[in-house]
Amino acid sequence: MELTVLVDNNCKSDYYLLAEPALSLLLENDYQKVLFDCGYSDVFIKNAYKLGLDLSDVTDIVLSHSHIDHTGGFARLQDLYKKMLKAGISLNTKNVIAHSDLFEPKLDKNSRNVGFPLTEKDICDIFELDLIREPKYLTPKLLYLGEIFPTYNYDPKYKDETALAYKTPNGLVIIAGCSHVGVVNIIEHAKRITGEKHIFTFIGGMYLMEKTEYKIRELGIYLRNQCIENFYPCHCCDLHSKIILSEYIKIKEVYSGLKLSF
Repeated sequence: MELTVLVDNNCKSDYYLLAEPALSLLLENDYQKVLFDCGYSDVFIKNAYKLGLDLSDVTDIVLSHSHIDHTGGFARLQDLYKKMLKAGISLNTKNVIAHSDLFEPKLDKNSRNVGFPLTEKDICDIFELDLIREPKYLTPKLLYLGEIFPTYNYDPKYKDETALAYKTPNGLVIIAGCSHVGVVNIIEHAKRITGEKHIFTFIGGMYLMEKTEYKIRELGIYLRNQCIENFYPCHCCDLHSKIILSEYIKIKEVYSGLKLSF
C-alpha cells in the first residue's frame, strides 16, 4: 500500500505544496484507491494535481468524522466530478464510507454548524453512501474500524469518529483523523477488532492542543509501552505536545506530499 499525505497543517521546503489546518490522505494498491478525509477546501485536489495523482478513479472515500476540516473538501471534489461528467469523462462509482451520524449537525460554541457541508440530498449519483457503525474490511488487509468503543477517558459527543487499520507482517498501521475519541481508544479498539497486538505505525491527528501536560505525558507513557516503530503525529498536534511526546517515543515529521509505503 502506498500512502500519500495530500494535505496537512504543515508543508516542507522544496515540495512547494499547499498546507491548511486539515487532513487528507490517499491510499493506493494495485486495484483500489482510497481517499481518507477531504481536507477543508480544494487544497488536497490542487496538491494531488501537482503530485501527478489522479483522483478521478478513486474507488472509496472514507471520512474519519464529520468536522469540516476533514469533510469541507468533499463538496469541492463533487464539483470536480460534476465538471468531468459534463465534459463527457466517464467516472466509476465511488463508495463513501462513514459513520451513520455523518449528516448530524456539529455545532461550535457560537452555534455554527462545523460538520459535513452537504445534506444527503445534495450528494450526486456518482457516490454510493455506506453509512455504518460496524467495522468493515475494504480490502483483505485494510479495515474500517467503525464506531470506536470507549475504554479510556472518552467524550461521548465524538462517537461518530472512526479510523483505519492496515495489516502488515510487521504489525498494524493505524490511520486516524483527529483522534477526538482518544488515541488510546483507537489503538485498543483496532487491536481488539483485528486480533493484532503490535502497532507498527501510527499516522494521524492527535487532538492534544487543549490537553494538560499531565495528560500528554500519560499518553506518552502508553505509546512508549506499545513499542510503536513509526509514529507520525500530525494535524491537530501542536509543537508543545510533540516536544513532550518526543521524550517517550521518536517523532517523525508529517507534511503535505509525504509518501509512505507498507
